[in-house]
Amino acid sequence: MGTPAGPLARFTRGRVVEGEMVKFNRFGILLLAGSIIATFAPRALAVKSYHYRHYHRHSTTHYVVVTPRHAALVEDADTGRVLYSENPTLAWPPASMAKMMLLLVAEDQIQAGRFSYNTPVRVSFRSATTGGSRLGLREGQVYPLGELMKAALIRSANDAAVAVAETVGGSYDGCVRMMNAKAASLGMTSTHYETIDGLPPTPGHDVDVTDALDLATLARAIIHTTNLLAWSGMETAMFDGGVAILHNTNHLVGHLDGCDGLKTGFTMQAGFNLTATAKRGDMRLISVVLGTPSNWARFSQSATLLNWGFENFTKVELLKRGEPLPVHVQVAQGETIQPIAQNDIALVLRKDEVAGLKLAYNIPPTISRPVPPGTPLGQVTVMEGGDVLARSDAISPLPTTLPSVASDPPGNDAAARTDNYTIADRPLQETR
Repeated sequence: MGTPAGPLARFTRGRVVEGEMVKFNRFGILLLAGSIIATFAPRALAVKSYHYRHYHRHSTTHYVVVTPRHAALVEDADTGRVLYSENPTLAWPPASMAKMMLLLVAEDQIQAGRFSYNTPVRVSFRSATTGGSRLGLREGQVYPLGELMKAALIRSANDAAVAVAETVGGSYDGCVRMMNAKAASLGMTSTHYETIDGLPPTPGHDVDVTDALDLATLARAIIHTTNLLAWSGMETAMFDGGVAILHNTNHLVGHLDGCDGLKTGFTMQAGFNLTATAKRGDMRLISVVLGTPSNWARFSQSATLLNWGFENFTKVELLKRGEPLPVHVQVAQGETIQPIAQNDIALVLRKDEVAGLKLAYNIPPTISRPVPPGTPLGQVTVMEGGDVLARSDAISPLPTTLPSVASDPPGNDAAARTDNYTIADRPLQETR
């Protein structure tokens, strides 16, 4: 299996980077030139690719061609499995990616019924005079909360972000406290916010901190608990029915297959950063790059990481919740039941790992008495080599009378059976 090497994506147009840097008028030409330079004059770095986040058998040193960056990772959006990483726990300023947490907190408040997307928001003096990337809001103007959230996400508008924060948090500082509480609840132990938008109080002195792993965790929370991707996946959008046009600061949207988010970030100290996500088929990946030297670098590197992930990994559905398992359990009174899977098991795996997967069924051949539906009877374990990748309980279904199974001879209550099946023994759905 290869590793991420060299920019692969091509883009056609550039825009102002969060309102804080010069405009790249020929973004596509710059990216193409950078891609050629990176391809023919690469710098090789030895990095470690950790194959599992919560379990791993080994780590492998690969030589990866990269342009300078401080941290990077690719992660499966469903399970959080890290497919590739460089310095994933390096403390780094999130810059405008702090707005991801702001908008997650706002979504929490909307889902709790305290606000709606139509809640009118009055623009305060603080909001109207916020620096950095701006929409140009004026004090006293009133806009729907949802429109301001959309502007903060797509356009990275700091004035809109402050208006959102003052509304959902009761005050700017109140929203910061909510953001830190939410980070703690998600297990983002390396993250601390002092601003709602990542804008440094003074240039070059960022006060917010996070790391690549925490940003991926935050992205997963947004993906699975909100509909924010409906906005972040837009190249352009109308603000409040045409008051302004919002151009997405994430130039992968509309140019990289399946990309529909998430958020850019830039400050002088943080450099150019991007948390991105893309979905192809049934597989969604998240990438994070931190501290790249230019606008095109963050996009080309993110595209390379995501393309590499989709090319080298596949999503395999191993079990579906409620699926009958290929084993039977004899009840003492004479009837036979067929356990079912309690949970779905779907894993994102290297394509060369799939053939070595085995399902082990650790389920007793007999039980002494009938049991209610849903009673745990044993476990199904997914293994690759000697590694346990996932488990699901095997539970009792509605009792049914089945013909006796010759391959399951009678046993006693204490006896337990472990049946091993390779992937070739059962049909699997593979998506790319």
